[in-house]
Amino acid sequence: MHYTTYPTIAQTSGGSTFFMTLASILASLLSFYSLLIWLRIVITWIRIPQNPLSHALAKIVDPYLDLFKSITALKRERFDLTPLAALAALSVVQSMLRLYGSYGTITLGMVLALLLQTLWSYLASPIFWFLLILLSVRLYFCYRPSPQTISYIAMLDSLVGFLLNWVQRLFYPGKSVNDRRLVTTTLIFVLVLYLTSSALIKALVTLVSRLGF
Repeated sequence: MHYTTYPTIAQTSGGSTFFMTLASILASLLSFYSLLIWLRIVITWIRIPQNPLSHALAKIVDPYLDLFKSITALKRERFDLTPLAALAALSVVQSMLRLYGSYGTITLGMVLALLLQTLWSYLASPIFWFLLILLSVRLYFCYRPSPQTISYIAMLDSLVGFLLNWVQRLFYPGKSVNDRRLVTTTLIFVLVLYLTSSALIKALVTLVSRLGF
């Protein structure tokens, strides 16, 4: 990411240097805390039995993660993306501290760029990849149908069925379309949407980061 020129440490006063150092230390602490959150997520996913380490880890990070549990839009029956929102918020603060620790100043453009980049990296992009993976597996089952795969197809449709229905209404209104064609169309549509959104976000981040206020 390209930023405009900012004051270096040598140009700042002793007081400013102190706060810059403090900001860098806090950024490092938040980076370590983010690592603990990732460890907590992995332990939850693989369902490691409770032990003193996992219990202590839960006491450290769960109060913070619980602050985001009310974001119902990121919660579904089979998965919970609220930890990503918690990590995204932490990443924004950490990046702002690191920028201030490096330059001794921070602008509105830098903050907006960080927000855009973080929302994309921690929320939008993972959701796109999650959908692409699910749709790819769903397409595989279209070419390898069997009595054993019916339950897997039903599970996948519970996650991406809303997207399949939306694409059918968008591209095949009032028409009957076979399962394989619909899944293929949806997969291509999501991939194109992901690549387009990624390019737009990069351009927008570059633009707002150059704001001088």
